[in-house]
Amino acid sequence: MERKQFIKKWIPAIVTAILFFAVTMPFRRLFQVVAVTEVRPASAFNPLFGLLYGVPGALGCAVGNLAADILSGYSPLLCVLGFLVQMFYGLLPHLIWKKFGWEIRLHTSLNVLRYMTVMLIDSLLTAILLGSAMFATKTGNLFSMTTVMLFLNNFVFCMVLGIPILLTYTHREVRKKGGKFSLNERFILIFLFLAILSATMIGYIAYYEMNQYVSQMLELWNRVYIYIALNLFVFCIVILCFLQYAEKNVTIPLEKLSTIASEYICTEKDGRLDTAGIVEQCSQYVGVHGEAGELAEAFRDMAMSLDGYINNLTRITAEKERISAELNVATQIQADMLPNIFPAFPERKEFNIYASMNPAKEVGGDFYDFFLVDEDHLALVIADVSGKGVPAALFMVISKTLLKNQALMGESPKEILIKVNNQLCENNKAQMFVTAWLGILEISTGRLTAANAGHEYPVIRRKNGSFELFREKHGFVLAGMENMRYQEYDIQLQKGDTIFVYTDGVTEATNNKEELYGVDRMLSALNHDRQAMPKQLVEQVQADIDEFVGEAMQFDDITMLSMTYHGIPNAHPQIALPATLENWGKVQAFISGELQKVDGPLKAKVQLETAAEEIYVNIASYAYPASVGEVKVDMEILDSPERVCITFEDQGIPYDPLQQKSPDVTLSAAERSIGGLGIHMVRKSMDEVKYEYAHGCNILSIVKGMELPVDPKKNGSPYLENR
Repeated sequence: MERKQFIKKWIPAIVTAILFFAVTMPFRRLFQVVAVTEVRPASAFNPLFGLLYGVPGALGCAVGNLAADILSGYSPLLCVLGFLVQMFYGLLPHLIWKKFGWEIRLHTSLNVLRYMTVMLIDSLLTAILLGSAMFATKTGNLFSMTTVMLFLNNFVFCMVLGIPILLTYTHREVRKKGGKFSLNERFILIFLFLAILSATMIGYIAYYEMNQYVSQMLELWNRVYIYIALNLFVFCIVILCFLQYAEKNVTIPLEKLSTIASEYICTEKDGRLDTAGIVEQCSQYVGVHGEAGELAEAFRDMAMSLDGYINNLTRITAEKERISAELNVATQIQADMLPNIFPAFPERKEFNIYASMNPAKEVGGDFYDFFLVDEDHLALVIADVSGKGVPAALFMVISKTLLKNQALMGESPKEILIKVNNQLCENNKAQMFVTAWLGILEISTGRLTAANAGHEYPVIRRKNGSFELFREKHGFVLAGMENMRYQEYDIQLQKGDTIFVYTDGVTEATNNKEELYGVDRMLSALNHDRQAMPKQLVEQVQADIDEFVGEAMQFDDITMLSMTYHGIPNAHPQIALPATLENWGKVQAFISGELQKVDGPLKAKVQLETAAEEIYVNIASYAYPASVGEVKVDMEILDSPERVCITFEDQGIPYDPLQQKSPDVTLSAAERSIGGLGIHMVRKSMDEVKYEYAHGCNILSIVKGMELPVDPKKNGSPYLENR
């Protein structure tokens, strides 16, 4: 590793030696001015490579010069002295730069001035040393035109060739680090390029003009060098003055402001922008004359304003988060105020009810309610408060509370609306109002008494029909005007009838084409599945609305309530009597009488009576071998379409006839074993046969479905509606 580092360190010595020798020899052959010197472009290499590579660079140039001197036939003493002078010439800039810690980069006018000054001193001292070497070897005088040429040659080429080489090297190093020339460096590069171009043109013109009348090469080149040096001196002084002004008022301030701006959002302190540091940096350039100073002042003011804006934004964001958290709590409170546990009354089989409310904002103005006024009356409410958001939600709470309190007092719908309207009108400075539909169902009879305060028409579906609007007469909205009168009406619900009420958020749901969902689409969605229960009805309408609306924003609350009336379940007719064969006639009369109340084919009824006789005879014959016990026969209509269930219950010997193996009916009567044929017949003729032994009783049930007429609206399929 050390060997590789050593080789890498001294490679520049070899390269510069070869380069120096390769450039020097052609000019020594073609442009020799006197015996010991020539036009020497390579004289720029010593201080430049010494500056860039240190001792290896200076040594390489000195070795290259030594080889050229030896090859040119110079005396050994002159070669040795020349080598030492060339080492001094190459090392002096390196030592000065290292001593003062200057950056090897022409990125400021000060560094350009440093470069020019160091090269001027280095060229002058080197020329004196070379004059001394010539004097020592008797090849020239200490101070002569040759010494002047050596000085001018060195300085001119350090400027004309050294500056471009140094800029090229600097550019390469900057690119390696992922950077680029700054604005100030580009200014310097442009003006130095113009200076070098101007000096080169002046030198060429001077050489062309004076070559015609100046015969001595030494005098000719001294004059050419003087013209070039004077041009460089004047041009560079002007350039340096301009660059100094530009650096102070334009380039450096702009670069700094650009850096400040680019790093502004990246400099964080305790999670916030370091505005104080930015303001302090900008303040350094506020006093600069011209646009840069104005830009610095504007950026400083912007940073201060942005800091205030961020503080306000942070405060507002925190406030919004607090409000959002409170609204989330309010949303939950509002949702909890509405009945949201379903099934709502699991112990009540007379009706099935379901509702939902989807607010357009965190909280909404729509609401629904349902509650038992007493054991025989169910109140249904759906309402829509004007407006949205928190004001509507507050008015909704008041309206819901007043409606429920009045309804629980046992008043009729119109009386409830009259009193609630007057209560809401008091101190209603916000001039809000409520549309409401209120119905009270008498559960035992199915009579629904309702009143409408400016709300949407309810929708009714009869048991075997489709959903249709029920167009009643509307009253005025609640809280709109005091002492308003409301009319109520009755709807007689039959078993299986369904009522559906909703708010205008359903029919006025809008898609991206500004089309309304409308009543027709709602009815179509309701009639999509006519056997659907309330929960399925509400969900299928909501799904249809969502599909229609698509990506459009919801502008209004969407609230729906649906209730299916089942009526009072039939009491189970039953008969209990001693289990004797003589009592079969009474049991048969009981079953026949009840079957006459059921719509169904004669065949099914005969099968029921036959199966019942088989079961009863078995109970009477075998249940009580030592005494006469009791048998209870119960009939029940399970559902619609009707299925008849007859249950036999006795306290005799535990016996499950369903465990008995079915007889092989393919055998003749003589070949079959006795018993089992009766229960086999029962199982074949009934839809379902169940047995259990509970509470010391044998319980055997037979179920037989009654065939029903075909519903033509269902394409010939039997019409079924489960409770």
